[in-house]
Amino acid sequence: MITLPPNTTIRFLNSDDAPSYQQLRLESLQNSANAFLSLYKNEVLLNTRTFSQHLQYSLQPPYFGYYGLFVDDKLVGYVQVCSVSFEKKQHLAEIYNVYITPAQRRRGLAKLLFEYVFDKLKENPETEQIYLSCTASNKSALNFYKQLGFRRFAVKRQAIKWQGQYDDEIEMVKML
Repeated sequence: MITLPPNTTIRFLNSDDAPSYQQLRLESLQNSANAFLSLYKNEVLLNTRTFSQHLQYSLQPPYFGYYGLFVDDKLVGYVQVCSVSFEKKQHLAEIYNVYITPAQRRRGLAKLLFEYVFDKLKENPETEQIYLSCTASNKSALNFYKQLGFRRFAVKRQAIKWQGQYDDEIEMVKML
């Protein structure tokens, strides 16, 4: 059980959070374009209803969906946690779309968000492994994931090509 700082909460995001999520998602695509496969120029065209539907579609309580990190009731970060749909892979979870707004970084909040997610996933007796991927050029994220106990198990060479530049995708796993 983790202890959160005062005025800090973590919870599932739902359709009511769509405007805040939309704003933070667009910020993430502008500030950290190399960390995401999606592009700002595409998502800025989407309306709030689309973001609401995305949150609702991903919501599979009690373990899977978007977890939002709030400071003073303002959404400042999120992480998407997904199940694997095949019955033979129910022991796996996947993490996508991690972002903390720059003003809240280096305060330990991302670590708290991940620890919260780990605790939730440990409540599910089926979940044994958590997977995520990261671009090789995102050294700070790679180091962060290693500190959380993720280990590299594969590299997809030149899996990403953006503006004429290739980047490798690092596949990582953490055993619960």
